[in-house]
Amino acid sequence: MAVRARDFSATHPSDDPSYVLVLNRLKESIDRIVELGGQQVGGFLSTHSSSLRRRDIRRKLRDGLLRHLVTVARDAASEKPELGAKFQLPKQNLSHVRFQTVARKMLAQGQAEQELLVKHGLSATLVGDLAAAVAEFDASVAESNSGRQGHILAGAALRTVSEELLQVVEMMDGLNRYRFQKEPQLLVAWEAARHVTSGPQAAVREEGLAGAEPAGEVKPAA
Repeated sequence: MAVRARDFSATHPSDDPSYVLVLNRLKESIDRIVELGGQQVGGFLSTHSSSLRRRDIRRKLRDGLLRHLVTVARDAASEKPELGAKFQLPKQNLSHVRFQTVARKMLAQGQAEQELLVKHGLSATLVGDLAAAVAEFDASVAESNSGRQGHILAGAALRTVSEELLQVVEMMDGLNRYRFQKEPQLLVAWEAARHVTSGPQAAVREEGLAGAEPAGEVKPAA
């Protein structure tokens, strides 16, 4: 609706300073909505992609690195019994936050017991790989949080700008009704531009502009 109102105004310009001022506000609001829409979609896509990546990282951690660490720790428990209780494979159904906590704790314990664990078959590079994977998991969580926040903030801003835009169109409506007092065809065309058409036909037919009812139900923008 706003774009149609803007395009109508470009086709039927006015040099009136008040009209130019309102039209500029309309254009700025449209640009802002496009920008916020991009931010909202970007936040969603960022959250979605980081969620998929986090799922893969979690699988790599649990089924690969952590499983190997736990297996070695069980063997090392013959020399240091408390290791068996310290190294437990996290359950599949843990939340991401809980899994993150467990993975960090096991990393710290692995670093502390690395010398003993290596003696019992731990890969010399596993602790370093585990640290890198945990950091990658942390980064994916941070990215999801940031994307979700961006999506929410953009959505809230969109609602505010949309309300402002509707107010600007109402101001333009008053100006155009004054401009086209003696030009009923242009007034009908303007009214069609500032209304939202429901149903399968979004455009108002030519006979509608001539005074006949359009095919769909026409409602004021809300």
